[in-house]
Amino acid sequence: MQMLKSLLKKIGITVLIPAAVYGIFSILRPAVFLSGNMVYSVCLQSVTTCILAWGISFSMTAGIVDFSVAAERILGSVLGVLLSRTMGIPGLIVGAFAVAIVMGAVKGILNSMIKMSSMVISVAYCFIIGAIGSMIQGTNSMILTNDVCVLGQSPAIWIIFMVCGAAIFFLHQYSIFGANCRALGGNGKIAGDAGVSKGKTEAKAIMIASLFGGISGIVATSYGAGTAAQVGLASMSLIFPAIIGFNIGLLLQKTVNITFGCIAGVVTMNILATGLISLGIPSQLKDTVTGAFLLFLMCCNSILDRKRAESLRRQASQMKA
Repeated sequence: MQMLKSLLKKIGITVLIPAAVYGIFSILRPAVFLSGNMVYSVCLQSVTTCILAWGISFSMTAGIVDFSVAAERILGSVLGVLLSRTMGIPGLIVGAFAVAIVMGAVKGILNSMIKMSSMVISVAYCFIIGAIGSMIQGTNSMILTNDVCVLGQSPAIWIIFMVCGAAIFFLHQYSIFGANCRALGGNGKIAGDAGVSKGKTEAKAIMIASLFGGISGIVATSYGAGTAAQVGLASMSLIFPAIIGFNIGLLLQKTVNITFGCIAGVVTMNILATGLISLGIPSQLKDTVTGAFLLFLMCCNSILDRKRAESLRRQASQMKA
């Protein structure tokens, strides 16, 4: 009974934020949101972003901010579409994973050699990777044939989603690698003194981000039936929803595994984006509202952290007395 109560509590906390946001828009636009099709559509649209958020969760936890994962995803999709014209679905998969493995390995090696902010380096990666995609195909749209779009349709898309989620859950919950990422993110010096290899752990986190970026690209390309190369920093628009979703997941991490926190975060952001569009809010103001919403959640989390710390201090004082 106690385990059931604990499980129900975790489920309730996980769905609390997205359910609250959905409830608000259901009041504002009942014709749009009071529909089962809308719930399914939001969940379906969240799959690719959620897989991307899971992928970057280890590098973000370890303190690495990498905007170039989305550029890798696009380049992998471009190469995958080209190969799919002769190899079908295997070509799409090979193209995406080839780019993920090569780029992940290169970035992991350079990360240990270049002592500079990961955020700054990732901007340079975006320009380079975007230029490679443009040279391969230009910026014209590339369309997949219907028979290759299977992986973006039900039930394949949900199977991929659950397999990816199970892998991420295990790595975060039970693996030494996940613990090492948390240790580096908490205090790199203490983690190093405790025997955690900063270079190896960060390289693994970068590679996992690249691989899950490739999976996200496969699903997104199959779901949207195509892709197009993006030059410069245009690809960064794909990574921001994943980063924001991850940060919302961090707010719930004290109660639920970050795997489920990312789901709640990404779904919340998709509900918010869909709701603002349904209200006819201009895109500039939409971004402002989205940023304000994230700041609001972070402020709430900061207040709760201070209250928890104060409660622990009081308990410690009572025990000493």
